[in-house]
Amino acid sequence: MLHIEDIIEIRKAINRPGYEIVFPQNKIIWIIKRRTIAGLLLLIKYEYCSEADLVGANDRLHTIKAILRGKINPSWIQERYGDANKPFSELWTEEGFSCVHAEAMQGNRQYVLHPVDHELLFQENAKSTRIQLNTIEKQTILTAQTYRCNICGAILRENSAIAPHTFAKDRVRVEFDHRIPVDRGGENNINNIQALCHYCNKCKRQMCFVCTLSECSPSCALVFPEHEEVVLATGENIRDRITKR
Repeated sequence: MLHIEDIIEIRKAINRPGYEIVFPQNKIIWIIKRRTIAGLLLLIKYEYCSEADLVGANDRLHTIKAILRGKINPSWIQERYGDANKPFSELWTEEGFSCVHAEAMQGNRQYVLHPVDHELLFQENAKSTRIQLNTIEKQTILTAQTYRCNICGAILRENSAIAPHTFAKDRVRVEFDHRIPVDRGGENNINNIQALCHYCNKCKRQMCFVCTLSECSPSCALVFPEHEEVVLATGENIRDRITKR
């Protein structure tokens, strides 16, 4: 069983991308995304966590930062996270930690890492390196969608073009989404990517979480809202919430 109090340091990875959490006897947990540091530390400390732990609803993040003072660059753990599921969900979708999993909890998500599985964190896992779209590729996708969210039709903008007090800011902030999630077999290329507003992208992830289908289907409205109307995870017709081209 691991204790975060025993951590020697959390540092930039040596001779590889990402970060290393160093425990005694030079035992190292390797992760590639900065925001997953907070999610993993919370799970090691508390075993059961939820998004509430990352939005400032309790003092868990503050406790973690206090314990690790002097052992980690303090900027690597934020005071709160706007997209609070990713520091947890990316532990298995991108970091490859299959011992971390999600459970339903009164309509919300609870994330779990049992102490008996702590040693598995030291195993070298295959990391999922997501495609990094260049400017031309982003413009190609946005132009094809007339700069609108592929689901709700809101006009999309980059963060730098959004005023601080923009109404319904999450409806205009652009995010690039894998139509079929990579962890569900989707290809990691531009043909599997659509532009969504932050709000629709978050709602899509929530539906993917409750989906029990063995395979993700292109006939789902969240995969191809251009010509589908039913969310296969729930059987709900969302025609009234899709802006057709």
